[in-house]
Amino acid sequence: MLERRRLEMSGIPTRRAVLGYALAAPAAALLAGCTPGPRHDRLDIAAGESGGMYFEFATLLSQALVRSNIAEHSSALQTEASAQNLHLLAKQEASLSLALADTVAQCRAAANEGNPLALGRVYQNYFHCIVRADAPIRTLPDLAGRRLGTGAAGSGTWVTGQRILEEAGLKSGGNAPRETKLGYGDGLAALESGRIDALFLFGGMPVGAVSELAARVELRLIGLSSVLPGLRSRYPGLYDRVMIPAGTYPGVGQAQSLGVANLLIVPASFPAQTAGQVVRLLVERAQELIPPGSAGIQYLTPQTLISTAGQPLHPGAIQAYRELHG
Repeated sequence: MLERRRLEMSGIPTRRAVLGYALAAPAAALLAGCTPGPRHDRLDIAAGESGGMYFEFATLLSQALVRSNIAEHSSALQTEASAQNLHLLAKQEASLSLALADTVAQCRAAANEGNPLALGRVYQNYFHCIVRADAPIRTLPDLAGRRLGTGAAGSGTWVTGQRILEEAGLKSGGNAPRETKLGYGDGLAALESGRIDALFLFGGMPVGAVSELAARVELRLIGLSSVLPGLRSRYPGLYDRVMIPAGTYPGVGQAQSLGVANLLIVPASFPAQTAGQVVRLLVERAQELIPPGSAGIQYLTPQTLISTAGQPLHPGAIQAYRELHG
């Protein structure tokens, strides 16, 4: 558990802040969160690409929603990740979605996908810059002029990757890499075949498909610590300093990188009662919701769930956290 001072300095809401938000929330909404909600016919979750951490977690959560009698039906929806997930939420084509905190913040600032609110932080995402071990690329500046897979259009990988390139001075003039928007499946295939020189990828740790590729091809991770101070200055509270340890992927050494909270998001109109039910499910059924082999996933506790990188919590979730804290 992070110390309160560290949380305050990083922009992550502390227990005191959460309790303060709760006191300011509408009384009717908070009282509604104290009683069991009605069973919903359908609560689908906008997730991510099949086989990725987003999708694995959402599949486990959808099954738990049905087992817990919160929903009659629930499915994890295959998507191209954060931006599309928020779009599906705004269009009422999904009831919940997974999205990176920086993409959520960008969405809220643009006010173009409604007013999404968080139920909690479900795990940490780790940014990967992956190259083949025989490539002459060892630092971010070495990407200049290279063929770079930057993530699917509008994905969290793409959003954060563009900020990294800009901070590294790689978005203008002769320094710009040749970008191709590829999801992680297509991107890893392109890296293996030599069609691109480097790949940006955001995911929980380890990413299964990266482990599989590393077993066939020698890979290297490029460190990103050089851009972190600038990113944290420009986007306070969103980016964490993280380490991808040596051996996370077969034969691949350690790399300092950046992490972003992955949030479970709902629309502002989401029923407060149901929001509280889902929060309690995340806490009380945590062991059922951790995908096998996910070393980087957060333990689903009130202390970690409320660390939403400054993105506002749903009133029903606030009430549930107050009760869970005792």
